[in-house]
Amino acid sequence: MSQGTEQVEESSNLADSVLDQIEDWYHIPALALLLGFMLWVRLQSYDRFTRNGEVFFAGNDAWYHLRQVQYTVNNWPATMPFDPWTYYPQGTSVGQFGTLYDQLVATAALIVGLGDPSQQTVALTLLVAPAVFGTLVAVPTYFVGKRLGGRLGGVFGVLVLALIPGEFLRRGLVGFADHNVVEPFFQTLAVLAMMVAVSIAERERPVFELLADRDFAAVRRPLGYSVLAGVATALYLWTWPPGILLIGIFGVFFMLKLTADYVRGISPDHLAFVASVSMGVTGLLLLVPLGTISFSATKFSILQPLMAFAVSIGAGFMTWLAREWDDRDVSPMLYPVAIFGILGIGTLLVYVALPNLFNLIQTNLVRFVGFNAGAAQRTIGEAQPFLQGSQSLSSAVIPQYGLMFFTAILGALVMVWRAVSADEHEAEKLLVLVWAAFITAAAFTQVRFNYYLAVPVAVLNAYLLGWILGAVGFDSATRDTIRNVEMYQVLAVVFVVMLVIPGLVMPVQVGNGQTATAAQTGNSTAPGAVTQWDGTLEWMQTNTPQEGNYGGAGNSMEYYGTYTEGDGDYDYPEGSYGVMSWWDYGHWITVEGERIPNANPFQEGATTAANYLLAQNESEANEVLNNLGDENEQTKYVMVDWKMVETNGQPGNVKFFAPTVFKDDASAGDYYDSIYTRQSRIAQHKQPYYDSQMVRLYRYHGSAVEPRPIVLDWKTTQGQDGQPLKVAPSALSQNANDTVVKRFDTMQEARKYVREDGSAQIGGIGPYPSERIPAMEHYRVVKESQSQSTQVPSHYQVLSQRVGLLQQAGVSTQDYFRTSPSWVKTFERVEGATVEGTGPANTNITASVRMQTDTGSAFTYTQMAQTDENGEFTMTLPYSTTGYDQWGTDEGYTNVSVRATGPYEFRTPQTAGEDGFEFTNGTAQVSEAQVLGEDDSPVTVSVDQQQTIPVEGANNSTGNNSAGPSDPGNQTGDNSSAGNGSVGNNSTGNESNSLPGPASPLTRGSLVGAYAATLVIARRD
Repeated sequence: MSQGTEQVEESSNLADSVLDQIEDWYHIPALALLLGFMLWVRLQSYDRFTRNGEVFFAGNDAWYHLRQVQYTVNNWPATMPFDPWTYYPQGTSVGQFGTLYDQLVATAALIVGLGDPSQQTVALTLLVAPAVFGTLVAVPTYFVGKRLGGRLGGVFGVLVLALIPGEFLRRGLVGFADHNVVEPFFQTLAVLAMMVAVSIAERERPVFELLADRDFAAVRRPLGYSVLAGVATALYLWTWPPGILLIGIFGVFFMLKLTADYVRGISPDHLAFVASVSMGVTGLLLLVPLGTISFSATKFSILQPLMAFAVSIGAGFMTWLAREWDDRDVSPMLYPVAIFGILGIGTLLVYVALPNLFNLIQTNLVRFVGFNAGAAQRTIGEAQPFLQGSQSLSSAVIPQYGLMFFTAILGALVMVWRAVSADEHEAEKLLVLVWAAFITAAAFTQVRFNYYLAVPVAVLNAYLLGWILGAVGFDSATRDTIRNVEMYQVLAVVFVVMLVIPGLVMPVQVGNGQTATAAQTGNSTAPGAVTQWDGTLEWMQTNTPQEGNYGGAGNSMEYYGTYTEGDGDYDYPEGSYGVMSWWDYGHWITVEGERIPNANPFQEGATTAANYLLAQNESEANEVLNNLGDENEQTKYVMVDWKMVETNGQPGNVKFFAPTVFKDDASAGDYYDSIYTRQSRIAQHKQPYYDSQMVRLYRYHGSAVEPRPIVLDWKTTQGQDGQPLKVAPSALSQNANDTVVKRFDTMQEARKYVREDGSAQIGGIGPYPSERIPAMEHYRVVKESQSQSTQVPSHYQVLSQRVGLLQQAGVSTQDYFRTSPSWVKTFERVEGATVEGTGPANTNITASVRMQTDTGSAFTYTQMAQTDENGEFTMTLPYSTTGYDQWGTDEGYTNVSVRATGPYEFRTPQTAGEDGFEFTNGTAQVSEAQVLGEDDSPVTVSVDQQQTIPVEGANNSTGNNSAGPSDPGNQTGDNSSAGNGSVGNNSTGNESNSLPGPASPLTRGSLVGAYAATLVIARRD
């Protein structure tokens, strides 16, 4: 043999060796690259969640996980059994928090922190946990895809998963530290384990008699993998108790497969063996975290192990029935009829004997896979239906999956076709089909469950690729296929790859928007509104009394203490108190504020919060709070942000509509409606909107408000759906005078127009009500956030639109903001100081006091009372003017950051005299002790000092529409007559009536002519 021939052979052997190595190991570097890409995408926005050493999280539930993880770190491996630091005055035990997920994160924090991690280390560990788990989902996805479509298919499935930009990615981004993304990891792991178990059972055909005979060697592999499948299923449910749906999926699979096998002449013993063993193991393991013996789908209850045991016993029963069928020589075709008949009878028995259990299962089936979310779920952004309104399938699906959702459907159809045409009846493929069908139903019922659907989409595409490559003879990267590849095989691969590009690699236009790639989605996340609440919540930690010490009670509650549930209604110590707000903000109050909210994102207390926030008078609101707990369990603070009182915007961005869903006998239409212009929508606020507790607090700080001669006008026409539609007059007319807002000189003229027009109302836009709103007596603002609602571009546009409409009608907008448009405001419920005064008989007395906040804003609180025939009057005032430093947190009260600039001034109405406008006044100081009820002595005042405003100084009056001190709704300064928008003697000197321009930097604006102070009106860069 020549030397040249030897070199050729050596070269050929080397090439073969390289190809062998590629064939054996190509998937390892490919998977490593994909996993690295997935982790990078998910960690891109890390820096946005760490600010000045403080760690923030996205959403709401992540904050409660922080509390649960920190508790587990302190008490490892125990999780919190009961938490009295939320859902005041009940406390709660929430099974889907403090689960395996929190234990895993806590364990990681302990390892990183060398056994003693700081709170920041714990927070940072939780911060990156979703990115890590989101990446790890690719591991079981690869193995499921590999079983369906070979190694190339498995790698392709991971590629699809890595590029999907929808809910699955968003739930796994840094900062979104909820348990969501860990759920598909453990669920896919459980499905993979069950696939392996049923495949081995089909090959080795175990039967129950082998176990009875203790012949474990004969069933070692089927038994071992069945146990592993049971353990994997339990791990998933240990992570998320509502995941009981997976047991139902397995139950449906085994019922269908065992029935089909028997009809086809195959013994059901083998798969029933897997079902009985795996679900029996799952049931036993689910007894470990059992928290309640009642039936609950959200907590570790008796329901989870009961369902697992039901599937286990049911599979054994089906095997017994099949044998009885054979012994009696009954037609196999009647077997399915018997099975479904028995199932129906069993369901009927549960319905009759255990109606609560039946209703629980039915409700959760409808809620999870019934394509119908209830009203309460629709107030949760993540629980909205996948397809909303007239949205098309493609416009919903492509931003989530590109074209991969449709190719996944094609893969499922091919799998079914192969089962029929080629007699491919592998159990694991039917399992995947059943699993994918249920998860698809869940995803279309609630949009959030798309973070589950991503994996079935990926593995079905893995199967489709494997089938296509097999059909063209290019099913693996072997030496022969690489050497002998044909052009049509290359084209087939190119075609499959090209399907990935639209929507996943390259953004595409869908409807009115454009899809985002995974990298773009990963780079677009941030903490959100919690950063705007953060300053107020930090203030609450140090400027309100510790829980247990309100009023100087001297008790305490350990923040990370271990508490027991008792009878489910925690007995709070005297001096504890609740903080009322909408349920969205409950976890922020617990974790950032270290105070106890009445309602939380578990929707516990949601109805109570709605009834309070929408209460139509102060007495009704107080009655809601008084009925919550015992005499010592009082709610003392209320937190309201601008989103809670805004009606114009998308759900999630504004929240006023949400309480209307929960409030007894109420709907959004009772509070506001819409008037449509040619380009946009105007919110028409009805009087119940202005009378609601949260609007009176946020917009007016509890002050009295008088209506203005401003009219909101509309015309009624027929909409496209045939329903009445309110439109602006200008939308139906070219007349320049047909404006939606009209201004009149007097209230009499405005009311006359409304009566005669028939489709108009007094006020209803911005801060202008239709009727007088009385002052509150027991609520005062104690903190305004530095951050402003005008920082939000969409809200800024809404405000600009309203201001523009008012200006077009000739309405001065200097009093548009009666109070500062701070992002969030905190109020305290107080006893109030009793005022006993004298003045002219049968006369209105107006009490007013100028209040200054630590943000630089100011407002005037006013309240009215009428003297009797003896000239006597009483009122209850919530704002103090002196004595702040004597009643701080050490004494069990609040270090208020809103304080009076002077005493209360009490006045009678102005009347015209010879020399000008005459009135009678008096002043009085109100101490903090009197407002808090620590000093029950009344404030006394005599309104008997006669004063006159000279004619020369009264030229701003508008007659009957005068809004001097006797008109608290229009008062803008202690000595002003502001009927036409003047700011009186307390004007800041800046009389601009417009919002800052869209590109304005941080400025000092004069939007708030309702009080003589400067407000910060900011526009985010």
